Amino acid sequence: MMKKILVSLILAIAIFGFVKVGHATGAVAPVQETEQVVVAPEIAALYQIIKPDKTIYSSSERVVLINGKAPSGTEITINIYGTTDLTRRSFNLERLPSEQDYILLVTETATSGNMGFFQKQLDLVRGINKIVIDFGVEGLDKSEFIVYTYDLRRTEVRPTYTRDSVFRTIPLIN
Repeated sequence: MMKKILVSLILAIAIFGFVKVGHATGAVAPVQETEQVVVAPEIAALYQIIKPDKTIYSSSERVVLINGKAPSGTEITINIYGTTDLTRRSFNLERLPSEQDYILLVTETATSGNMGFFQKQLDLVRGINKIVIDFGVEGLDKSEFIVYTYDLRRTEVRPTYTRDSVFRTIPLIN
């Protein structure tokens, strides 16, 4: 009888010894995974910006023309940002401003026509301008362009010398 009790006790300890016991703590909110939507290449090819063709450039013109293609009836949002530097001395194309230094100036919209093309003429301010073009398609990245506009009159301060100029004392090399 003692052997039966001892075998039953060892068997009970073995069964309860291998069982995992779980304890519930507080309620935990489920972690939501952010899913990235990937646009198929053939759909992404329908949305294209033709001009400007450079992402960073400088110009003396304060008016820029944006054009491209998108499916007919697509609303394109164009945001124009300027810089907080009113002296126009802190930033240039080599030292671009950080995201906090940009101020939203204008939000324009353009609609693609029947042939699938759109265009918009934008007025920029002097200094660094950032143009952000959004097609409104989930998974398609926004396009950013940096345009540095400068005053042409300030860059041409050096007088040109010719043979017929008033300054006859300056020798000219033939």
